[in-house]
Amino acid sequence: MRSGLCAERCPSRYDADCTEQFLRVWWHQCRRRLSALGVGVTEIGHNWGLVGHAWAVDFLTHAIVSNQHAHAYLLSGPRHVGKNLLALRLAQALNCEQQTANPCGTCRTCKRIVKNNYPDVRIASMATQAAAAKGDEGTRQRDLRIDTVRTWLADITLRPYEGRRRVFILDDVERLTDGAANAMLKVLEEPPPYATILLVAHTAGDVMATIVSRCQRIKLRPVERPAIADWLVAQSYDAPDAERCAAWSDGMPGLALRYAANPDESTAIQQQLDELLGLSQRSFSECVKWVEERNKAFRGGEQNDIYAMLTLWQRWWRDVLVTAAGTHGQLTWVDRQADVVRVARGTGVEAAAHFLHDLALATKQLRENANPQLVLEHLVLRLPDRR
Repeated sequence: MRSGLCAERCPSRYDADCTEQFLRVWWHQCRRRLSALGVGVTEIGHNWGLVGHAWAVDFLTHAIVSNQHAHAYLLSGPRHVGKNLLALRLAQALNCEQQTANPCGTCRTCKRIVKNNYPDVRIASMATQAAAAKGDEGTRQRDLRIDTVRTWLADITLRPYEGRRRVFILDDVERLTDGAANAMLKVLEEPPPYATILLVAHTAGDVMATIVSRCQRIKLRPVERPAIADWLVAQSYDAPDAERCAAWSDGMPGLALRYAANPDESTAIQQQLDELLGLSQRSFSECVKWVEERNKAFRGGEQNDIYAMLTLWQRWWRDVLVTAAGTHGQLTWVDRQADVVRVARGTGVEAAAHFLHDLALATKQLRENANPQLVLEHLVLRLPDRR
């Protein structure tokens, strides 16, 4: 039987069914008990510098205060939603020199953790694996390999060097090979009492079930558009630009900030959208050439650029579908509403819905190593407004 504050209400570290709703309920119960004991909770709440996800920050904060934090967490959610920042903030909170549940961000330890220069925090990902590869091998890698995991966990049995806890952060967990996943399982089954493992994935469903079952899951969802826009305005960006970037981000604060901070990238996105919309007016030979260029880019290591292109395309056709259906959903392309209306009138609900399905299927097929040339050719031929 577990002991300690709120222990009987705290989700088990092996509970694979910890839903967001359950975590919220448990946190409110903890909050009432902490307040009754005179433990300050009102001063612990600047949200760790994140935009949105207050419930997750509050839950982790009070788990630290009550000494009921899990040995392993699985943080999932879309790219740029804040998963990696939340992981870093938790690592800081567990080791901050102020010894509070809120990382100060200014002490030597907090600064070193952000710079990945702190001995008790180890970080690994596809990016670190690629950086360690020889030549251009890193650009061709698709999976997290067992050597990467073994190196990352090499000294997990050692006690903290400087801090209070050792924290091991692994990004791109859904890309673990079977061998790497099995190496991870051995540690998750018998974790050291002084270590916290933070696994980061875009979709928990893509992670090996036996890994998921040994972690406490925290799923981050897209942030509301007004919250992102207000955050950008607070950082001195103009309100119209902030609203446009918030709309383009699809609820991803990191993406909104990138657009706002890089006007050239915003311009490039507009140009890429114009190019995609112009495909329906191109000749067959021009479309074939376009596909060949993207196929070459994909095979040359620019997979993320192609996935980003497909995501952009999906957001456009979602706007078309919403407009064609006459619903009142928020549009992504708020600055291109006239174009959206024009395409929606000439396309209709059924054709827009079918092409959205084609785009989602194409993304799935590419991630499953389908032939990119054939996948993209099929998309171009299926364009609803193609003449």
